[in-house]
Amino acid sequence: MAFSNRVRSALTTTVLATAATGFLAGCGSDDEEEQVAYCTNEDGEIVDDDYCDDGYRGPGLFFLYLGAFRPGLPVGTVLPRGGTRINPADTAARQRYGLPGSGKVTGGQRVSGGIGSGTGGTGSSGS
Repeated sequence: MAFSNRVRSALTTTVLATAATGFLAGCGSDDEEEQVAYCTNEDGEIVDDDYCDDGYRGPGLFFLYLGAFRPGLPVGTVLPRGGTRINPADTAARQRYGLPGSGKVTGGQRVSGGIGSGTGGTGSSGS
C-alpha cells in the first residue's frame, strides 16, 4: 500500500509528537528530584533529629544535609557524597534553602523552595 508524501509526513509528525510527549512526561517526575533534609554527622550518617535543632549546644558537628533522597530513611543510613550541608544554627542559610529559620528539622522533611529546591549543589554553609 503506497502513501502519498503528505500522508507520510502527517504520520511521521504524529508519531514523533506522541513519542516526545511520552518522553517529556517521564522526565517531568518531581518525585526523584525533590530535595529532602536529613540531620547528619560530619560523615554523612543520619542521626537523631534532636542534633539539628537550632538550640542544640552539645558536642559534635551536625549538618542539615539536603539532597535528592527519598523521605523515611532510618537513623544510621550513610548518605552518599554530594548534596548540600548547612549548619543547623545558621538561620539565614536555613531560610535560603527553603527550610524553617528555627526549630528542629524532621528527617526526610521536603525542601519547600529556595536555592535548595530541585537537585543541587555541593556547598556547605558554616560548620
